[in-house]
Order: sequence, then structure tokens, then C-alpha cells
Amino acid sequence: MDKNNEDIEARIYILGPYSRLTPAELLSYVINLRLPIKIKETCFGIIVEGKKTIISKITSRIRSLDKNNIFTRMRGFPPGDPRICRATSGGGPRYGFHFLEFEHSLLPFISEALNSIDNKEKIEIKEIKKEIPLDAKKIKSIIEEMIPKK
Repeated sequence: MDKNNEDIEARIYILGPYSRLTPAELLSYVINLRLPIKIKETCFGIIVEGKKTIISKITSRIRSLDKNNIFTRMRGFPPGDPRICRATSGGGPRYGFHFLEFEHSLLPFISEALNSIDNKEKIEIKEIKKEIPLDAKKIKSIIEEMIPKK
């Protein structure tokens, strides 16, 4: 990373499936903060690039909107970067899309866990019973019992 970009960060903000917000509402909210950033709306939320200090402030403000349903992580490329842009790569899903889609499928579980913590719910940890594997002789006898004898 060159010296001029050391304090620049790109982050993706992902709305969980149960969020009260849409990507367009999130985009509008961040635009109205009137900060010197680059921003792009996506199907999962928004991508924002700017100075790390500004991105940190944006993260705090965004999280306050729907704290257990908005998630963020660093993004390796700035918004509109031609190296991963679908327009320059011949179309199709962008690099990382399928992993992002997988992460998105896990968000309801994370939201539920965060809500449980906020509500100070007692979390019960259940012991998992370890099953003893069957030995080969037992499996053979089960199979022989199931096969009709001629």
C-alpha cells in the first residue's frame, strides 16, 4: 500500500435479512452525513471508502440504526475497482460474491444470538452425547437380518 493510501479503508456494510432497513435507506442515511467518502449501494447493503477515522465514525452511526442486524467487515478493494468490476471482467458474479452470499445466510443466527445477549437471556449449554460407533460384526448382523433368506 503506498504512503498516501495508508489511512484509507474500504468497508462493506451488510444488512441482515431481518433488518428494518433497505440498502437504499442505508445509502441515503450515509450520504446525508455529508462526509468526504466514496459510497456504492449493493444488493446486501453498501460499500464505503474513506479515511479510517471517518469510516470508524460512520460504522458507529450505522450500527446505532439497527445494531444487531447490520454487519461490517473490511473489503479488499475500493468501490468500482476495475480489477473486480463485473463490467470489465465480462459479467457474472463478482469475486467474493458467493462467499458473501454464504456469510449472509448465517446472519439470522448471529442476530438472534446478539439479541439473546442484549435481553440477558440465560443460555443453556447442552452436553452432546457421544455415540459409540458400531463394530463391523454388529453392522454385518443388522444387514443379514434385513436381507430376506431364500
